[in-house]
Amino acid sequence: GRRAAEEAQREEQRAAAAARNAAQAEAERREKEAADKRAEEEKAKQRAKAAEKKAVRKEGKAKNKEAKKATPAFKLEEERRAKAAAEVRAQEERAAQLAAEQESARRAEREAAELAGAAERAALREDAELAEALRRSEVDAEEALARRVSRCEEAVSSESTGGGGDLVRRVERLEASLGTATEGSLEERVGAIERLIGPEAAEAAEQHLPVTEPFAAVSLADAGLDTGRPAAPESTMGGER
Repeated sequence: GRRAAEEAQREEQRAAAAARNAAQAEAERREKEAADKRAEEEKAKQRAKAAEKKAVRKEGKAKNKEAKKATPAFKLEEERRAKAAAEVRAQEERAAQLAAEQESARRAEREAAELAGAAERAALREDAELAEALRRSEVDAEEALARRVSRCEEAVSSESTGGGGDLVRRVERLEASLGTATEGSLEERVGAIERLIGPEAAEAAEQHLPVTEPFAAVSLADAGLDTGRPAAPESTMGGER
């Protein structure tokens, strides 16, 4: 159970890390788009300046040509002003478009930063929840193991420590009482003690029934242990089941 919880925690952490990486990649992508947009805006400005210079040169050539044709001066001035006004309008439109694109890029950058922050906060919350769930699972497992040790103590000696004391020392005392020792984890050692005691005594302890000495002696003898007492008659084993 604990390994499964730890594996689940690692899996959630990997998923949270993937979410953070995805959010970071999205933020970087949007930042690159904004940088590309700014570069394109700069190019547009340069093109506009070049077009303006070209228009000025073209206007000068046209003016010279018209002058050669003896075009009235007022008409040349009128045409120049019309071209200048059209160019101003075009420049204003380009400036407004660039401003809108810049605002859109800034908004995209803000949204990407907010997404990354939200992903980070969600990952921290998930980590905390998983750690708390793992802690509760460990506490529940330890309490369940303590109850099993108490039932074994009641089955062996008709008395228990009441669930107190160090579990390792209590298990060692049980193993010493039964004359056995099992390699493995504490839970595996408790399971071996339960199998040694036998289902009858374990069930009696689970139901909180008093386990008499003859009952315990017979159960231990059934498990292949020499208790030093004669086997009890059938009538002391709780009758027919």
